[in-house]
Amino acid sequence: MTNLNYYLWLQGALGIAPSNAGYIFEMYHSAEEIYRDSPMQRRMANVFTPAQISKMESLYLEDTYKTVEQCASLGVDIVTYEDNSYPYYLRQISDFPIVLYVKGSLETLSRKIPIAIVGTRDATPQRLTAATELSRCLSKCGFAVVSGGAIGIDSAAHTGAISVGEETFAVLGGGHGSKYLKTNEPLRNVIAKNGATISEWPPFTEPHKGTFPIRNRIISGMTVGTIVVEAKKKSGSLITVNRANDQGRDVMALPGVEIEDIPNVFQMPLDIVGFYLNKFADKITIDESVDLSIDLTTIGNDVVNYNQEFKKIKTADREIKEEELRRKRSKKREITDPISENARRVYAAFGADPLSINKLEETMAMPLTDLLGALTELEVFGYVELLADTNYVIK
Repeated sequence: MTNLNYYLWLQGALGIAPSNAGYIFEMYHSAEEIYRDSPMQRRMANVFTPAQISKMESLYLEDTYKTVEQCASLGVDIVTYEDNSYPYYLRQISDFPIVLYVKGSLETLSRKIPIAIVGTRDATPQRLTAATELSRCLSKCGFAVVSGGAIGIDSAAHTGAISVGEETFAVLGGGHGSKYLKTNEPLRNVIAKNGATISEWPPFTEPHKGTFPIRNRIISGMTVGTIVVEAKKKSGSLITVNRANDQGRDVMALPGVEIEDIPNVFQMPLDIVGFYLNKFADKITIDESVDLSIDLTTIGNDVVNYNQEFKKIKTADREIKEEELRRKRSKKREITDPISENARRVYAAFGADPLSINKLEETMAMPLTDLLGALTELEVFGYVELLADTNYVIK
């Protein structure tokens, strides 16, 4: 049994976004310690709700194996509250996530200044460009841009960081592998190669209206401040702003944002850099490749355009998928299953490139019925797969 299993068990028992997480870990040092306690000891600790204690008694460590396997299949790491890579600022909120599911690397968060850039999904072209340029500037000056991975301002914020070769971080409203917002899948794939996609939800959890407010506390909680680029009075950004205020984090906005009571208004990236210069002098660098004095409220087409940069994101996504496919094809597994000699012969004929049935028939000098039977065997045991173009490749 690994440490991961204990934390996954604890997440299942406490639920997502447990409001008493901070109190619990003032009393206990690890998830395993909680697991080892008796129900009576848990009640006497006076930090768990009756529902949480009941859940602990009904859950088994073995129940966590499926989640571990799902994460492995998706290339997702499980980061616990105890891990060094767990975001520093996120530990400080009272309802911190017990477990994070991470695709990519969180390393940049420890050496840069994490800052959130958020806003409406239905953004104007001017504010999309403003968010892109702001993210470009801050990313080159020692900030790590965090957003929600959605369309609109979120996408612009992530795109700006990627456009200058810097990492960015998307906090998802559902689990990795969910079917939500497929149009933004290319961006999320590129983010995972240039930073990380992060979720509190187990793999394949489909998001719904209630999951996004829960997600927003992580965006504000893992950053030193939240910047709102564009938002209406009633928007998801308002929830993030409220959570940032509750968490004692900075809140800033461009002029024109309709959310009230935002204490800091700025117009240039330089305003943000100056705001944090004294506090993070060791991490901030002034990069002359970006224009920190550009007025983001009057920005036009004379700077990098968001739509142009997003096209590059799609190209990068295709390259990532092609590279993954090449890597996949180049790795032939050792046959460990009881398959026929014909199937073994057909598998031996495969290399890195896809093969058609006609090509295999020519190569193998095998009757078509025998060939089809061998391919079926290999498919059933997971050694090859049939592509949409009717070619077969190593799986």
